[in-house]
Amino acid sequence: MQLAHIEIGSDLQELTKHGSKAFPFQAYLDDMSLYYAGSIPWHWHREFELSAVVSGQVSLMTASESHILREGDGIFINSDILHSASSAADGRCVMYNFVFAPELIQSSTDSLIMEKYLYPLMNNKSFSSYIFHREEAWEAECIRTMLSMYEASLQKDFGYELKIQSHIGSLFTAFASHLPAAFAPAQNAGREEELLKDMLHYVELHLQEPITLKELASSFHVSESTCSRLFRRHLSISPFGYILTCRIEKSLPLLSDTRQTITEIAYACGFHDTSYYCRTFKRMKGITPLQFRRLSVSSSSDG
Repeated sequence: MQLAHIEIGSDLQELTKHGSKAFPFQAYLDDMSLYYAGSIPWHWHREFELSAVVSGQVSLMTASESHILREGDGIFINSDILHSASSAADGRCVMYNFVFAPELIQSSTDSLIMEKYLYPLMNNKSFSSYIFHREEAWEAECIRTMLSMYEASLQKDFGYELKIQSHIGSLFTAFASHLPAAFAPAQNAGREEELLKDMLHYVELHLQEPITLKELASSFHVSESTCSRLFRRHLSISPFGYILTCRIEKSLPLLSDTRQTITEIAYACGFHDTSYYCRTFKRMKGITPLQFRRLSVSSSSDG
């Protein structure tokens, strides 16, 4: 069984190409158990994203919100929004995910559709995501539309691209009818999120080096308390906790896919004490790095 992962740049932008320039849309069936530690790390992309939970539960976080999605729920994630996902309960969680560029809806950059709807929505960082529940009639219809969209992407009958474009159009029409405020961005919205995104980029670039709270805060001309508040408000974790988590997550593919020693991996991920790395890994993952490596090798050979 090959573990899944997404390719992320140093600024946390996802590097995966979704669809093609001619048809910038991709549908995915994501099984969270196939990702390292059952989670998709923090990332962002210019494209919009829609998801529908097929089974299980998923914890989905943006820089400003945290949600638990259950079977039958759905979510919209806006352009350029930092987000992460992980299984919310023991067991398997499966989702349909759709990632598509704004140009799928309207290819002309100076069109009325772009100017009146898409650009304002993309620039409205206070509207980072929206949850769909089956109990609300129009939201339930949106979820059914997502399911139909996935079927169309699988069958690929002649005209399926038109079906998908029509489905997305109907979803955005529902947004305009029921969520008109999403298309009217608030002034100065998203400043904290952009600052946080820059800080996360800094952490990623300097992950192998010692990073102190003082250094992180001073690099962005804010106080240490402001820096801590940003992380706790938007990520529900301290800066130090986030750095540790990033280092542990960075070590997972090295454990699975390389023959580097545990000590080499620890140093490559910013730990300058192998024992501390092993203790931190076990505290966060419940097993030792060596046990994780053995489980990964066993899963790969079973596949």
